[in-house]
Amino acid sequence: MQKLILFILAISVFVSAGELILVRHESRLLFMQIQEICQQRDQLDVVWGQLQLEQSAWLIPNKIKEKAQKLNMYTPNINTILLVK
Repeated sequence: MQKLILFILAISVFVSAGELILVRHESRLLFMQIQEICQQRDQLDVVWGQLQLEQSAWLIPNKIKEKAQKLNMYTPNINTILLVK
């Protein structure tokens, strides 16, 4: 009877050791994924900052006027404006 209990305990120790190895491996994989996602987040933050700077530059009236002139755009004459209600 004692040998059976000892055998069951030994099997339990090996099974829990195997489970511990699997859980630690999965934990390392998840940690690596977190690191990659944080790196992507940081890169996206940089791009977002650049886009905000670009947007603020385009909001400057002279930039808009320059671009409109390059596209041959102009302010319409008051007589050519048609108001639709």
